[in-house]
Amino acid sequence: MKRLILIATILLASQQSAITAGPVARWLGTEHNFGAFDEDLGVVKCRFGVVNDGDAPLVIVGARANCGCTRPEFDSAPIVPGDTAWVSVGYDPKGRPGRFKKYVAVNTNASTERTQLTITGSVIGNSNTLRSRFPVDAGKMKLRSTVIPFGQIYKGHTKGAYLEGYNHSSDTIHPLISALPSHLSMTIEPKSVPPGEQFIISGVAHTGKTPKWGIITDRFSISPNPGEKGTDIETVMILREDFSKLTPEQLDKAPSIKTDTDKIDLGRISPTDKGVITRKFVITNTGDNPLLIRDISTPDKALSLKVSSDKLKKGKSATVTVIIDPSKVTNPELLNARITIISNDPACDSKIVRVVAQIKK
Repeated sequence: MKRLILIATILLASQQSAITAGPVARWLGTEHNFGAFDEDLGVVKCRFGVVNDGDAPLVIVGARANCGCTRPEFDSAPIVPGDTAWVSVGYDPKGRPGRFKKYVAVNTNASTERTQLTITGSVIGNSNTLRSRFPVDAGKMKLRSTVIPFGQIYKGHTKGAYLEGYNHSSDTIHPLISALPSHLSMTIEPKSVPPGEQFIISGVAHTGKTPKWGIITDRFSISPNPGEKGTDIETVMILREDFSKLTPEQLDKAPSIKTDTDKIDLGRISPTDKGVITRKFVITNTGDNPLLIRDISTPDKALSLKVSSDKLKKGKSATVTVIIDPSKVTNPELLNARITIISNDPACDSKIVRVVAQIKK
């Protein structure tokens, strides 16, 4: 019986010896957080230790980062059993403000060949970097822009857009949005932004909630914290009608817009002229179905518009009265105003009439 126990003990010991034979890599840690630091500090470094718990030399055969801003360094000399080696990892923050998370894959000759090392931190950008990446100063925040462009959207559809921001203060901020139009929704992530970290303002345009058409501009405000001064952000979208589902028969009977002129030439005018100048042009429906004038507008403050009717049956016309105030012309050389007519004409849902004049000196 004693002989059997002795044989079993010897076999078990030999099996354990076979299991632990060769190099064994035991990492003293695989993650490092640099915390928040200034970009001007330059390259920051940390070290990861690996112990050879095996009975044969351990060799680090390679280390590769997932980004060119991260550089691993190591000694490829064999690590004898019981000894420790180090992998140094450096991160270059130049031109990279905000939070980062980078990985380094380390390969050894151990049975577990690959180990992933992780470095994290947050870079507080210097003035030059912030000026190029976030040129808009908004108090404790820096913003990429003051405009969120949604582009072209069909009526009844939704579309998203976003704007990047950055906390360049020394305190955590909690950005807040106010005065938001009902057809827009905005969210900010993360809701709490530590010093030196970025955030995203994500917006969605709900076109079915606005009666407007064509080029639509709106504004809302974003402040770094509740109760603090906000910065105005402008949103821009081009809202058009979707004619893609119309049948050939419907297109054949569709309304058709026609104007009796594409340009109103006022000749020479002077900002000192007293009173206003009035001109008119005519819109006619040359199609079969009723023509709906969705919107008629101009961005020029020197012009105001009046239209006699916004629904025209076949062959009917509407008169547009254009009122020009010379005292409100801002260009010292010429007036080149644009009147945009939005209608339900599938072939021409946006028509332009220009108002031009030379300015007397």
